[in-house]
Amino acid sequence: MATTDLTRPSRSSTASSVSDSASQGIRQKESSHHVNKPEEMRESPPPPESRPSKSPIHRINAPGSVQALAVDDDVLFAGLQGGNITAWSLETYELLATVPAHKESVLNLSLCEDRSLLFSTGADSVVNVWSTQTLQRLYSLYSPFEIGDIFCVVHSTPKQTLFWGAQNASIQWHRISTDASSMSPTLTFAPGSRKHRFFDSLGPGGTSNVISDEEGFSTTSLDNQGGRVLTVPNHNYLPYAHKSYIYCMLLVKGLLNYGRCEEVLVTGAGDGTIKIWSIDSLSTDGLVQLTKFKNTGSNVLSLSFRGSFLYAGLSDGTANVYNLASNQLVQRLSIGHGDISQISVNSDSILCGTSHGRIKRYNDHFMETECWAAADGKILAMSQTKTSGHDILITGGNDGSISFWDADGHSHTSIASSVRSNDELVNALREFVSFRTVASNPTCVRDCHDAITFLRKQCNAFGATTDLVSPQEGVNPILVAKFTASRPSSSTKTKPKTVLFYGHYDVVDAEVGSWTGGDPFSLQPLNGYLYGRGVTDNKGPILAAIYAVADLVQQDTLSCNVTFLLEGDEEAGSRGFRDAVGRMKSSSIVGDDVDFILLSNSYWLDDHIPCLTFGMRGVIHATVTVSSNRPDLHSGMDGKSVQHEPLKDLTVLLASLIGSTGTKITIPNFYDSVDELSDLEFRSYTNITSSLLQGHPEIKNERSFSQSLMQRWRYPNLTIHQIEVPETKTAVTISGLANATLSIRIVPSQTAERIATGLTEYLEDQFAKLQSSNRLKVEITSKADPWLGDVNSELYHSLKEAVVEVWNPATDSSHRSFPSDNRNTTSSSTAATSNDTISDLGSTTTAATSGSTSTSSSSTTTIQPGSQRSSHRRASSLASAGTFTSTNLPRQPLFIREGGSIPAISFLEGEFDAPAAMFPMGQASDNAHLDNERMRVENLWKGRDVLKRVFSRL
Repeated sequence: MATTDLTRPSRSSTASSVSDSASQGIRQKESSHHVNKPEEMRESPPPPESRPSKSPIHRINAPGSVQALAVDDDVLFAGLQGGNITAWSLETYELLATVPAHKESVLNLSLCEDRSLLFSTGADSVVNVWSTQTLQRLYSLYSPFEIGDIFCVVHSTPKQTLFWGAQNASIQWHRISTDASSMSPTLTFAPGSRKHRFFDSLGPGGTSNVISDEEGFSTTSLDNQGGRVLTVPNHNYLPYAHKSYIYCMLLVKGLLNYGRCEEVLVTGAGDGTIKIWSIDSLSTDGLVQLTKFKNTGSNVLSLSFRGSFLYAGLSDGTANVYNLASNQLVQRLSIGHGDISQISVNSDSILCGTSHGRIKRYNDHFMETECWAAADGKILAMSQTKTSGHDILITGGNDGSISFWDADGHSHTSIASSVRSNDELVNALREFVSFRTVASNPTCVRDCHDAITFLRKQCNAFGATTDLVSPQEGVNPILVAKFTASRPSSSTKTKPKTVLFYGHYDVVDAEVGSWTGGDPFSLQPLNGYLYGRGVTDNKGPILAAIYAVADLVQQDTLSCNVTFLLEGDEEAGSRGFRDAVGRMKSSSIVGDDVDFILLSNSYWLDDHIPCLTFGMRGVIHATVTVSSNRPDLHSGMDGKSVQHEPLKDLTVLLASLIGSTGTKITIPNFYDSVDELSDLEFRSYTNITSSLLQGHPEIKNERSFSQSLMQRWRYPNLTIHQIEVPETKTAVTISGLANATLSIRIVPSQTAERIATGLTEYLEDQFAKLQSSNRLKVEITSKADPWLGDVNSELYHSLKEAVVEVWNPATDSSHRSFPSDNRNTTSSSTAATSNDTISDLGSTTTAATSGSTSTSSSSTTTIQPGSQRSSHRRASSLASAGTFTSTNLPRQPLFIREGGSIPAISFLEGEFDAPAAMFPMGQASDNAHLDNERMRVENLWKGRDVLKRVFSRL
């Protein structure tokens, strides 16, 4: 039989086409007696532009319509159209497992009281029982009768009995013990093997066709997903419990008029009635009806209970409130916006979900307090949980989305008192990202100043002493925020040490039209990631560090002084930064007594193994210009073989810089100070390759990959970026001016000043040899020294220890062991790949990944970066690739270097004479500086945790 809009057909898709015409009459009849308005008069969904908006805490794109939800302590279970159950982490929103649960759509999920068992029902007339710790199926329960779709299921702990309601208006029950008590005998057949009077009747000639499902499995065979197969005894069956489909049920106890300790069953159905049943004497009397409420002309689609009040969502757009102590209707709420498909209550709110995708909230006085659009289609499932003392509402719909909402009916407390919540960190990051802090764009000046004011307020609320410093006129201010240690260091018992944390709040600009998720300055939480400009470079890590310190201040366990030095001009060249820092050294907030310098402004080598960065190349940027005192000439009329043309002179100069092969820098004595490769350093590259090899089969040649890392990290390089003439010229023009921009990446033991001087002198010497009448100008536009940290320092030791504790799979406290072959081992979103091909890694193929798309009937916003990743200064060709599992994932962080440059790190190390360390929070596929920049939620949470441990131990 087919069902209403809220469910899926009860037979396979092959059979559904046959049954549609037969069941249409039933569907029409069902609709005609429970809907007050004719179809043409029923309320239409509001247009998208008129829908009230509210930002979700997070959103997940599920692979299909979300029919049911059940919330465990740290895992969300979702039942999907098509029959799968998915498990998602409530902490990081990542997919943990997917299991095929039913041959057709999952229609309901429920947990037992101690949450050790998960119960699922489906359109295949089956009830399955699962372990919540392993997602292994323990039992499959089949009815001896044709009951159709099973819409609802609940478990009574006192009775150790499972109840469910079905499409044929029946209620069934079976003893399911949470302590593995005895069960009924096993079946040797399943409902699919029974002869159905309509679907399995003989065809022409007296033959019978075997119907197979979409995957080709015959419905006449038992499924092979494991677990015991149980049959429901005939006497555990109440036919015609209602006069229509039983859509919802729940168990209630504590009602004085039914016995304070007695548990009663409440059911709601398509006939508009709500019935209360005694389950006290199941073995002798079965279910005994105690009372009922009528709702003429409506379906009862959802039920919820709190105190002595029962809340019912109806198909006519209303919600009724009953006092079960007096058995009377006390309130009728006109919700509107379609059917009230879901209803849920918490300590101070009534939350109603509708078939038009709206959520309406009412307070205890039945006054509407909030309304927002939660889905693009119908809301088919709702559940609630608590995190950090906050109520969280979770919704699922036929648009394939699972959304997490703040369900508190009251305003939150102050920033400082709610600091321990990761949700508060995301809320702060949402506001931080909303400021378009582009230092090079004059129209963004107000946003930049608003952002630094926001940061200052955050730090002040958490107990910091703050100051704003102006580097120079027209440059964004620098925020200095000092948190004083709560107690002396446990190791020294002397005055606490001081950590200087450097970061920048300015970002590279982004255009709205180029981001798949919409506005790049509006945080988009999706599929376990946070998308937005600056979320990984560098706003997310800054807030994670501030909140880590705030946690310790609140707990009175901050063992060191932490001073934040946050500039707003890093992406524009850090104008005036060095002079400003020099002035700060004489201030009371910063001073010159700094023990460690810490940054979090880089990325892992891949998407799976945490890293600690201990080295970066330096850089010299230069512009070389050759000009003539003559105007532009015509090559035919004025060109001479002995004439020195600016572009020809520039070409000769650039060629002389890189030698005949173009791979060797010819500046005299350039390589003299490049350190020799020691055996110890060579082994470190080999160890990195070995660690990556476990989960990166695309690395075909270990030695080639190690050499590739060396070339990018520990050897210098010269790149010519651009050669140009002042304006567009014709093919016969001799330009009077030509210039080129180039950069030289230098390595430890080389100094930017000496190499810049050597470059200038060499170009001038070579130009003099040309005996040209033209003029040469060499301009060093910026330079930064290389940096090499001491991996044996106290700070690195503390970072390594904290990373191992936070990221080590052995420390996982969930104690779950979901099926490993169904685990999501790669990124849940389409991940970007580098412009570098895997030929750099010893292979000749180009890395490529593909994104998954939703199979739901309604569309939803899906962020899918392009298949090719644009070049970034610190991008990795291993971004998003990897097939690691919990068994072969390295448990130690990788100590890596980078080929890019951060000028501030070497400068601060020298200015304060203090060792620096780099703690990367982001993954290789974070897309910093690129479209669809993102940061994984897990990395943000754990980055905060790592820093919290470090700041409590130094």
